Amino acid sequence: MSVADRLGRFALLVLSGLSTLALIGALATLSRGPVTPPVPTSSRAVPPDGIPPVDPRQDSFAGVEPTPMGKVSPDVAQAIAQRESAAADTRIAESLETLAYAMLALAGFAAAAVLVLLRITTLLARIAERER
Repeated sequence: MSVADRLGRFALLVLSGLSTLALIGALATLSRGPVTPPVPTSSRAVPPDGIPPVDPRQDSFAGVEPTPMGKVSPDVAQAIAQRESAAADTRIAESLETLAYAMLALAGFAAAAVLVLLRITTLLARIAERER
């Protein structure tokens, strides 16, 4: 066995191993699922309809103007938009990470296939030389 054969086998082993690890990494990042932020818990009891009770004796709403039903203040709307944007960015980043691992795996398997084809070509060339 020549040095080139040993190097080819070693390269094939390394490429196959790294490609398999990249494929496992892609599956692991894909199966992680969406990350949801923790839900804050409040100490006050909230009735089933979702609207917290208001104590009329407290004057905590003194400077707040009521908004019409279905309207959201600009600050709340901006906070909601920022939260949705951050969640979308996170989903895109996770998808790109999965795609990067998958592309590494495909490139590694393709390189291993090229090495196998080169090995087959070398063996066929040796057979052809013997028959002459």
